[in-house]
Amino acid sequence: MLALARSASLGLAAIALVACAAEPVPSVSGMSVLVKLVEPSADPAKVAAQVGAAAGRPVRYLAAMSEAWHSVYLRCEGAADCDALLQRLRADSARIAAVQRDERKRIVSP
Repeated sequence: MLALARSASLGLAAIALVACAAEPVPSVSGMSVLVKLVEPSADPAKVAAQVGAAAGRPVRYLAAMSEAWHSVYLRCEGAADCDALLQRLRADSARIAAVQRDERKRIVSP
């Protein structure tokens, strides 16, 4: 009888685990973007602030390509949100001269 009770409780635990795993998780993703500033800057905090103001959300500074071109990471939820974010950046011609997705290939060493 004890073995039957133990099997039943393990079965219920397995069902509960599967049910939890099946719950949809909101998709939060992001993208790396290359931006060219109207006013070049070598200050990562200033660049992040300018791009964040144009995007309407916080950004994470990644790297400088030059004083004008910078790589930043923007969080967005799905393709439509990412596209809208790119449009917002392109529309802010007072701060952003050019913007494009960073689609450079990454070489990973073994």
